[in-house]
Amino acid sequence: MSRRTARPARGCSEPHHPSRRRAASSPPDERRRPALLPHGKRAQPPRTADRAVTKRPVLAVSGLSKRYSRRLRSALAYGVRDIAREFLPAAAAQLRRDEFWALEDVNFTLRRGEALAVVGHNGAGKSTLLKILFGLVKPDRGQVAIAGRAEALIELGTGFNPVLSGRENVRVSAAFHGFDRAATRRLVDDVAAFAELDDFFDAPVQSYSSGMKARLAYAVIANLKPDVLLVDEALAVGDAAFQRKCVGHMRSYLDDGGSVLLVSHSFHQIQTVCERGILLDHGRLVFQGTATETLHRMFERKPAQRGGVENGAAADEPVIIEALSVEGPGEDGPVSGEPMRLTVRYHCHSPIDILWAFGIWTDDQWTCVTGAAVHAPVRLERGSAMLSCVVPQLPLAAGHYIVKAWLIDAATRLPLAVHGVRDAGTSITVKGEPSSANLALARLNALVMIDVDWG
Repeated sequence: MSRRTARPARGCSEPHHPSRRRAASSPPDERRRPALLPHGKRAQPPRTADRAVTKRPVLAVSGLSKRYSRRLRSALAYGVRDIAREFLPAAAAQLRRDEFWALEDVNFTLRRGEALAVVGHNGAGKSTLLKILFGLVKPDRGQVAIAGRAEALIELGTGFNPVLSGRENVRVSAAFHGFDRAATRRLVDDVAAFAELDDFFDAPVQSYSSGMKARLAYAVIANLKPDVLLVDEALAVGDAAFQRKCVGHMRSYLDDGGSVLLVSHSFHQIQTVCERGILLDHGRLVFQGTATETLHRMFERKPAQRGGVENGAAADEPVIIEALSVEGPGEDGPVSGEPMRLTVRYHCHSPIDILWAFGIWTDDQWTCVTGAAVHAPVRLERGSAMLSCVVPQLPLAAGHYIVKAWLIDAATRLPLAVHGVRDAGTSITVKGEPSSANLALARLNALVMIDVDWG
C-alpha cells in the first residue's frame, strides 16, 4: 500500500539516502517533513488546495541503475558486502559474477499535471523502477528527486493487515501519515464512499478478493492526495466499472495538478490517461515519446520473442495484420456523412479461408460505437495483400475514435489476427461540417449522426 516518499528503503542507515533527494523546488514544509514522526507529534494531513497545472518537473530520474543476482547464494553474499560498503567511500557499481542489470542508466522527468506511461515486455524493469521511485528498493547508481509527496499502488495487499477490516486498515494508514481524529474520520468516510465495498468494508481484508483489495488500495491512495501517484498493474484485477472510475479520478487528479506514473498492459488505459510514455527493454530506456508512439515502438521490438500475439496474431498463425488505414473523401481524413474507406494490409503464410470484421471505439476504448463483418468467406493466398471496404455514409459524429479489425478462421470461427487489442489500434479524427446540429451533438457527447425524414 502507500508509504511516505521521504522514508528510505529498508536497509538504508541514513534518514535520507543520497540517491533519493528532494528537489530544490519542493515546498519548505514538504522538505522539512521527517520520514518517521517523533513520538507524541502529529503531522497535518495533506492539504487539499488546488495545485496549479504547470510544466515544472515534479519527478526527475538521472542515471538510475539497479543490479540483481541470478543465484540466491550470490545475492546473500553480495548483500552483506554492500551493507559493509555503505560505511566506505562510494565506488562505481559494476556487475559481479551471476549479476545482471535490472535497470541501467535510466533518465526521464515527470512534470506537474502530466501522466507518464511506463511500458515494456515482461522483465523489462518496470516494477523495479516503481519500487525504486517509492523507496522500497535502493538503486546501485543514480538519483531520484521528487518535489513533493508520492503514494504508490504496487502490489495488492501490501501494507494491509489481513486480520484487520478495511475500515481498521484505513485508520492505521491515517495514523501512519500523522492524521488527527477529525482528518482520520474524513479519510475513512471518503475511502468508504470511493471503494464501494459496502458491508465488506468492516470485514477482514484476508476475506477480500483481488478486485476488492484493488478497490480499497486505490481508494486509500487517491484520498491521501499525493503530488505523484505511482500505479503498477494493480487496477488490472478490478471490474470494468471500477477501472472506469479510477480512470475518471486520474483525469480529474491531473486537472488539479497531480502527476501520474502508470505501468499497465491495458492500452486503452494508457491512451486515455497518459500524454507521454517511455519504453523499457532489458532495463534500458530505449524510447520516449507520446503514449501512442511508445505503444507502437513496443510492438515493433522483438516480435519473435514476444509470445502470444504479434500485432494481434500468434507467431505460428497463417496470417498477420500488418497495418490498418482509414481514408476519407479528402486529405483531412473521414468526414461525418461522407464515404469512408477502411483498408487492412495483411501477410498470409499459407492459403486459408477467412472472415473479417472491424469495429470503431470511442477514444477511451470503453464503448464500441459501431462495426461490421463480412459473412461470406474470403480466400487468402500466400503473400502480402489488402482487404478493403467502404462505408457509404459515415454515421459518426465529429470526434476522436479508435478502429480495430479482426481476421477470423472461416472454419472454426476463431480469431487468427487482431489489430487494436494487443497493440494500439488505429486512431482517427472524424471531421464535421460546422452547423448548429453538430454543435448540439458535441454538447450532448453524441456519437452517431442519423438522417431523419420529418415528413
